[in-house]
Amino acid sequence: MSRSYYIQTLGCQMNYSDSERIDTVLQHLGLTKTDEMNNADLILFNTCSIRQKGEDRVLGQMRKITQMRRVRPNLLVAITGCMVRKTATKLFSEPDSLLRKVDELDMTFRIEDLPQVPSMLSELWPDYSFPEIIEANLKNYFNINPLYTSRFQAFVPIGTGCDNFCTYCIVPYSRKREKSREMDKIFEECRRLVDNGCVEITLLGQNVNSYGLSNLDNKTDEFKGMRQPFIKLLEHVDSLKKYGLQRLRFTSNHPKDLSDELIDAMARLDTLMPYLHLPIQSGNDEILKRMNRNYTVDSYRELIKKLRKTIPGISISTDIIVGFCGETEEQFMDTYRLFEEIKWDMAYHAQYSTRKGTFADQNLEDDIPKEVKKDRWHRLNELLKSTSHEKNREFEGREVEVLVEKFTKGRCEGRSEHSKIVVFNSNEDLTGQLVNLQVKKGREWLLEGCLT
Repeated sequence: MSRSYYIQTLGCQMNYSDSERIDTVLQHLGLTKTDEMNNADLILFNTCSIRQKGEDRVLGQMRKITQMRRVRPNLLVAITGCMVRKTATKLFSEPDSLLRKVDELDMTFRIEDLPQVPSMLSELWPDYSFPEIIEANLKNYFNINPLYTSRFQAFVPIGTGCDNFCTYCIVPYSRKREKSREMDKIFEECRRLVDNGCVEITLLGQNVNSYGLSNLDNKTDEFKGMRQPFIKLLEHVDSLKKYGLQRLRFTSNHPKDLSDELIDAMARLDTLMPYLHLPIQSGNDEILKRMNRNYTVDSYRELIKKLRKTIPGISISTDIIVGFCGETEEQFMDTYRLFEEIKWDMAYHAQYSTRKGTFADQNLEDDIPKEVKKDRWHRLNELLKSTSHEKNREFEGREVEVLVEKFTKGRCEGRSEHSKIVVFNSNEDLTGQLVNLQVKKGREWLLEGCLT
């Protein structure tokens, strides 16, 4: 009898891309995917630990697992993603700390160790007959073809890991050092997607701007003599326009690595959309230094000026952390005033929470009271509402092209070239289609339009 699995994915687009590769491996093993946790024989959490809230959400599920095991004692529970430091099962002599901490957990694996999952499941389910699979045939994480969740949109990872070591971030420890994927493999995946009807591709990495430039990359022949490998990759993928690619995006970017050449490439390449996510994290230089961000507020300002001059009308979003270690009210107000000045189209702001194992956890005091963090978050959010509304109203009366992502009860929703959420009424399901709309209303978080 076939066994089933359930995946709950938390966090960024990279996690969702990882889950598509996990689907491939588990279904190759003969497991059937279910959308109901209560029906699953294997429950897998693909986790994000950038914020404490993500970890709390996963650990809070374990009470439910205990109850489910009373009915199904052979239920297996696994965790992957940023919470995991070591690939292991509960049968290992030196398991991951999560396995020691959480009784309900059976297995942990780092995403780059995905090819080891078949043998781990065989160990935990010795009574179950899996189809023969040779671990070496999976080669490595990047060579596992994902089962894409959308036929018209796809997220394609171009590297894994990070070398930046921002003091608040766990990624360099959870995903290890930065390593770029071979350019021809990325192009092959993108070409295959376009041949199968995909019209929008987003290239993913912890820091896409440094693609091909990391210390590990420098030890290979792949990028030798290549001055701007990320721009070359963008040019390569952009050439797929003649085969049907309509939209190309990339994320995430680090300001210290955003070159003038890349900004120029964004302006000249046909498929690149006029949108960029460029995290600032703080509007105060002292806090940025404490975060180990390696740029200043003034250098960030200059990037914004270059982007808006070179790509008129570009939409820009950002990330901001409030209440970082030692942040004074005046330092927070520097961020607030910078927000008033730059007027980002969208911002994803969070209250700082300590991540165990980071530099900040070991060397800085999380000394800002929760109520102060909450107050600063709300003040910034009110400002965001105002600036987002202002930016969206600029689109009123304009025609935009929207890739429709979903249809519910006579209403379609998608994103414009500028990554604005757009909703409109429709008598038919237009999911997956590019349609032209006239914007009738710009609201706080989205645009309302009608078919032209």
